[in-house]
Amino acid sequence: ASKAPGSLQRRRHLPCACGGTVGPWGWTSPHDPCYHPDGRPRHCLSEFINAAYGVSVNASHSLQGPDNDSNITTLTDLHNPHNLTCWMTHTGPDTGDWVLTLPLGRRFEITYISLQFCHQGEPSDPISISILKSMDYGRTWRPMQHYSSNCLENFRLPSQTIAKTRHQETEPLCSDPRPLQRQRGGMVLAFSTLDGRPSSPDFDYSPTLQDWVTATDIRVVFHQVDKLNTDNTLPPAFTSPAQAPLALSDLQVGGRCKCNGHASRCRRDDAGHAVCVCEHHTAGPDCDVCEDFYFDRPWHRATPTHPNPCVACECNGHSNKCRFSMEVFQQSGRRSGGVCQKCRHHTAGRHCQYCQNGYTRDHSKPLNHRKACQPCQCHPLGAVGRWCNQTSGQCLCRDGVTGLRCNRCAPGYKQGRSPLRPCIRKFTTCTLLDPELLEIVSFYPAVKLTLNITRYYNKKICPWWQFSISVQTVFRIGSTSRVRRGPQSLWVPDRDLGCGCPALHVGRTFLLIGAEEGERGWGPEESRLVADRSTLALQWREHWSPKLRGFRGQDKRGRGGKKACHCMCWYIHNLCVCEHEAPAAFLQEAPVSGRLLGVASVDMRV
Repeated sequence: ASKAPGSLQRRRHLPCACGGTVGPWGWTSPHDPCYHPDGRPRHCLSEFINAAYGVSVNASHSLQGPDNDSNITTLTDLHNPHNLTCWMTHTGPDTGDWVLTLPLGRRFEITYISLQFCHQGEPSDPISISILKSMDYGRTWRPMQHYSSNCLENFRLPSQTIAKTRHQETEPLCSDPRPLQRQRGGMVLAFSTLDGRPSSPDFDYSPTLQDWVTATDIRVVFHQVDKLNTDNTLPPAFTSPAQAPLALSDLQVGGRCKCNGHASRCRRDDAGHAVCVCEHHTAGPDCDVCEDFYFDRPWHRATPTHPNPCVACECNGHSNKCRFSMEVFQQSGRRSGGVCQKCRHHTAGRHCQYCQNGYTRDHSKPLNHRKACQPCQCHPLGAVGRWCNQTSGQCLCRDGVTGLRCNRCAPGYKQGRSPLRPCIRKFTTCTLLDPELLEIVSFYPAVKLTLNITRYYNKKICPWWQFSISVQTVFRIGSTSRVRRGPQSLWVPDRDLGCGCPALHVGRTFLLIGAEEGERGWGPEESRLVADRSTLALQWREHWSPKLRGFRGQDKRGRGGKKACHCMCWYIHNLCVCEHEAPAAFLQEAPVSGRLLGVASVDMRV
């Protein structure tokens, strides 16, 4: 390299064969090379530079340690063949290796490594040189090339310049460096990282070769360097009483910042680190990840045929955060894998495309509007909860309630008094073939319309439902009960049946605990079996039968009198049952109302 004492300046610009003017960490172009004139992304390359320019080289001897006295900055300064400055090693022992280590500071894709010697002629004795690389900033090293006059003896490798198979193209080769290339100022040893590699024409599509040429540090090892200058061919200006065993004038590492086809420039950031100026919505020192929110597709290196830009997630303007899901990507046919996170404006879903529970779409506004979702306007009494259809806004209405907001009674219904049944059915006199009756039966899905039902109506009273039942067993208290075994009618007020009190189902057997109605004159018959809201209806269990028969026996023997009831009994829906004998499954406390107590096991018949 050329150096005038006290006047050496760093080179500011390098000529580039592709045209234009480039610097080591920047490039000015009339248009962005990473995009077509119409804005479409395309594959681009960072500028080609000498990555070793201005970088200090660390020299050491395998036996002596670091060479602190040698001026090793002369290897990477501006090279002037008319004014050479050489770095020379000190005289060392007869054995051992000299090692030159060049830290590049970042990942580069190396194209060539060249060494220029100060010798005017080739060494006459055999020489051995190894070139190694590190991809992890000097923690581990991997050989890339060996040079030796005797490869088999020194490196146990055959002498060859071409990798015979694709499996061998990422392994170091060994060859005789002679004859060296002669250039002005001395002999040059040049190593091309892709020469002799079968996949080199498809470099842009070969991840294996891309990894092969990637390096953060370069190391050159001179084995047994005492034999390198045995012909004493150093220029007269560099001769000394003790001839230097190794003299070099220039070290170059040609390559590009590893930007994976997503950047055309490489510059130093505020911390002094070289970083790619990433395009295509990529990020990272090597443009090897996607920018935040551009996770709809997995990151890929750009190629001349596919620029592979990162694609933004589709969140309809309701989120600025998303993640990539490979499972979703595979399910979509490898088209989209972005999943939006933390959707705002009461939206939800993978694309924030629908409304949260309790909200519905306002179709007067576009989907990306911040008020595209509005609260459901469900009536607090007419609707079941606050949920509504997220598209139409239809609330889930109670029985007999209709309207988008469940705020009015359906046809045939009127407003009731219960908050659980705000609308009750309007009843009129009808027959079994009346269409309204068919609708009523469909309103009670547990009652099938093969049941013989007769309904009576009086202007001053509520309507009644008549069920045909079969009484199997009567467990009664007192002697005036008219309930007998066999078929008979069970009367249920409509107002109670509509509330599900009692909860009767056709085709099942129940234990009814209640009172007989009589002497009122406002029902269809003077004496009848009534099941209303004060009646307890329990689905029959066989293990109750012995206990209830015991109650009946005590009644016949006169052991269940009123005095005992007041002292020892619970009141269960008008029935006095002794506590120590009553089945726990149907013990419930209730106030006494009615005059006659009775228990019956009935079978609901169709």
